[in-house]
Amino acid sequence: MLSAGRLARRRATACAAAAVATAVLAAPLVASTPAQATTATDEAPSLMLAPVDPLLSTGEALELEVLLDNPTGESVPATTIEVLLTTAPISTRYGLSRWFEGQGILASSAIATVDLPAVSALGRTSTTVTIDADALGLDGAGWGAYGLAASAPAMQGGTSVVVRDEPGDASPTRLALSAPIDAGVDETGLLDAEELESLTEPGGAASEALQAALDADATIGVDPAFGASVEALGTDVPEAAVDWLDLAGRADSYPLHYANADTIAQVRAGAFPVDPLGIPREDDDPLPPTTGTIGTRVPVIDATRAVLQQEELTTLADIGTVVLSTSNLDETLEGRTPSAHASIGGVEVLAADAEVQQRLQDATATNADVAAQGRAELVALLATITRERPSDPRTLAAVLPAMTQGSSAAVLEVLADAGFVETVGVDDALELPAREAVLAAPEDPERDAGAELVTAALTQEADAARVASIVDEPASLLSGLRLTLLAALPDAGRPVAEADRVAIEGLGSELGQVREAVHIVSGSDIRAVGESVGLPITVANELSVAARVVLSVRPLNALVTVPQPRLEITLAPSTQQRVQVPIDVVGTGTVLMVAQLHTPDGVPLGQPQTMRVTAQPTIETAVAVALGIAIVLLIVFGIWRSVRKRRRGDAHGDADDAGDREAREHPVKETL
Repeated sequence: MLSAGRLARRRATACAAAAVATAVLAAPLVASTPAQATTATDEAPSLMLAPVDPLLSTGEALELEVLLDNPTGESVPATTIEVLLTTAPISTRYGLSRWFEGQGILASSAIATVDLPAVSALGRTSTTVTIDADALGLDGAGWGAYGLAASAPAMQGGTSVVVRDEPGDASPTRLALSAPIDAGVDETGLLDAEELESLTEPGGAASEALQAALDADATIGVDPAFGASVEALGTDVPEAAVDWLDLAGRADSYPLHYANADTIAQVRAGAFPVDPLGIPREDDDPLPPTTGTIGTRVPVIDATRAVLQQEELTTLADIGTVVLSTSNLDETLEGRTPSAHASIGGVEVLAADAEVQQRLQDATATNADVAAQGRAELVALLATITRERPSDPRTLAAVLPAMTQGSSAAVLEVLADAGFVETVGVDDALELPAREAVLAAPEDPERDAGAELVTAALTQEADAARVASIVDEPASLLSGLRLTLLAALPDAGRPVAEADRVAIEGLGSELGQVREAVHIVSGSDIRAVGESVGLPITVANELSVAARVVLSVRPLNALVTVPQPRLEITLAPSTQQRVQVPIDVVGTGTVLMVAQLHTPDGVPLGQPQTMRVTAQPTIETAVAVALGIAIVLLIVFGIWRSVRKRRRGDAHGDADDAGDREAREHPVKETL
């Protein structure tokens, strides 16, 4: 029998879960519920069963959600269905798997009938039914997982499970859990005061995740973004966040990679570790890169959805404790489910049972109905594993989804209530002897997806970092860029999604804005009158820090010259500054002037700007220029005329001999 306190807690949990499920089902479908068909399909209407609390003790009633989904283009009339319960526990994992798949054939007894209302085309409905202990008939029956089923004509039947939780002297299965709590930071890489308070105050997502993990004795992973945000806020930090960090900072806690960025993707990209370069803060120098790191234990690396090879497994094991899935192992299990501690090619790992890990993922789904079904299947699987050899203790391992990927509070409460399960920390699983195992070699078409995103992000960051010399403290700019990058990288513990690709593309846009943050403001055509005038150019600095740049100006013809073609400019934060570039006007006409910004070490900033300048010198300058041109032309003409005469032999000068001239002018005829 349950103690009064435990029974009260389970009743409260069950009522709360029922309220959530009912509210979700009664309200219009939104993103948190399964996607509803928008067009009719060939699928038949289907039933789904979701126990509110899958654990039953002597004298306890079962509260059951019965859902009918109609994906067809025709309405379904009101229907009466019969709910069945197997007459004996499902004794093997194989039998349980077949039951989950709707293939189990077991003797069953009717325990209730449920009237479902008519359902319109493409609609769904839900009905809650309470089945009392007498109708269930489980009092005095053997403990373990019992199959639930429901069917009706012309529709797909539904199956689920409940567990009679009276294990007696059976040794409980120990489940070693890792509970990563991530911050879900945006592109800034930090949480503001309002976000911190919302997450860490009583009832907040981070507060509930931490308390549930502590109650389960799970090994807790903490995103350094929590502590970094607290330090960056200084005196503006909410008290709830400080208290939360004190509670989370246990000796056996471990730090997640910042923003829960995927360690495996970084290793595959050959870029591990991509760490913060500093924690930026307003009006002050960045904080050290390790600011906010909590916990001294080596990290737990969630590889339960990855297909690992021996070389990278060795690399990851040097970083932390690797938890992979048994689906990644080449082994055949007979007789019983083994403990998680394994040795693969001399590398010690924890092998999470693939089915347990999958049910745990389902049990933390954001949809209330899917999560309820997942919790039922998880505890049924653990009960069946315990029944394999009741006197043979074993320690399994699993990794809970990160906080932003699903709430683990409800499933941890159910596990805490189960008499055949004991939740412990990761180190408990490592204390048992390791079994020898071998990696399988399945194909993984998405193997390099995460690494490609890491490489793309780092390439874009490097391009943007080339302009960092425009600020006096490059770290103030680069540290913010790095946090943006870490927030965009794929999250650990889940496959790469389209949202990750979009985030990296958005990262390119963000970094592109940094490269364009200091730029020349385009203006109208300019009229330059005079011998030496100032060419007005406006330069904008959209950064929150002062910037130092070099402005270069050059003309495209000789009507204008620039005595000082490169000017160094210091721009205040978030301002525009008009610069007068001296130019000398030497002719009348139109000239195109090209202006370009550079970093102090010569890296171009933004795009060059072309300005149209109408040049007109003053009258004195014009006369001087005209006279100079005339003199040059006369000299050139004289030289040309002399050269021409010499070539014809008509040139005369003082150097000519007088006799020669006379002979040429009066030649003497010879006579015989």
